Amino acid sequence: MPADAFVDAWASAFNLAETDLNADQRHNLAQAIRDGTNRMKVIDALRAASPQTNEKIGDFSAQVVRRPADQFALIENFTRFAPDSDVAFLRYSFSKILGREPTDKERLAFEFDLRRGTRTREQAVKQIVGIARRDGRISLWDTLDETDPLSGEVDNSEARTIPAGLSYDLNGQETLIFVREVPGSGWMIGPDLLRQPINVVDDGWKVSPGWLFAGPKRSLQAGSWRVQIDLIQELNAKLAIQLVANSGLDILQEVTIAGAFAGNLATEIRPEHRFVELRVKVIDTGNEVSWVRIRDISMIREVKP
Repeated sequence: MPADAFVDAWASAFNLAETDLNADQRHNLAQAIRDGTNRMKVIDALRAASPQTNEKIGDFSAQVVRRPADQFALIENFTRFAPDSDVAFLRYSFSKILGREPTDKERLAFEFDLRRGTRTREQAVKQIVGIARRDGRISLWDTLDETDPLSGEVDNSEARTIPAGLSYDLNGQETLIFVREVPGSGWMIGPDLLRQPINVVDDGWKVSPGWLFAGPKRSLQAGSWRVQIDLIQELNAKLAIQLVANSGLDILQEVTIAGAFAGNLATEIRPEHRFVELRVKVIDTGNEVSWVRIRDISMIREVKP
């Protein structure tokens, strides 16, 4: 049900007159729905406004978990929003991807094409992502539909398009390189990583507590992967390593490493795991700075024989 009709229907159910809930308040509640507020919270707010409600309204938390706003657009999450209202769909998509509502001209063009059927909602989401990238935002889209063909040229805004950090061997095995030491020439660092500035000391890095690097927030092929780690650090130094998907809602692997370590962490990436990100954090152990020499941190997709 569209947001405005939903608010009106529940206001009527609670016998709310204009004096109990004026037009501005109804508009604010409808806008909250369009912005992603759980509808059960809106029902609680309407129930609390009813003069017939005497008991205390408890906090409703069981149904309010939702993905935070960001620029990583899983197409199905957007296209299924407000199926009967293209206007609500557009406002929601622009708000979540661009952090603003569409301009009058943008809304007119998108709404006109959607109504005529010359533009699908899937295409609209991709184009909104394109607007975000044009405006200098990091923005990507993805879909759970593995059969969805990529049209024409490669779309660099698609989350499964990964640049130089991804390599293949002769058997087609994928390796995603985050950081790898190259003897005699420093380190190979993935291009899509947010990281601390590199301060090379004694063939390693002087690092401060906090995030060392994180990325790439790209979607990988489903299947069995292993995180390959080879590093040297002081005995009392600690690194926290976390592999997450879907903006951190799904934790695929999590471990804390103390001292030097060489080994592999097994993980399973399922089709619903999108926008995969490896986070490496320097744990504060009382030292202002720590030292670490990363020989290799990478992910390798396991190929079945």
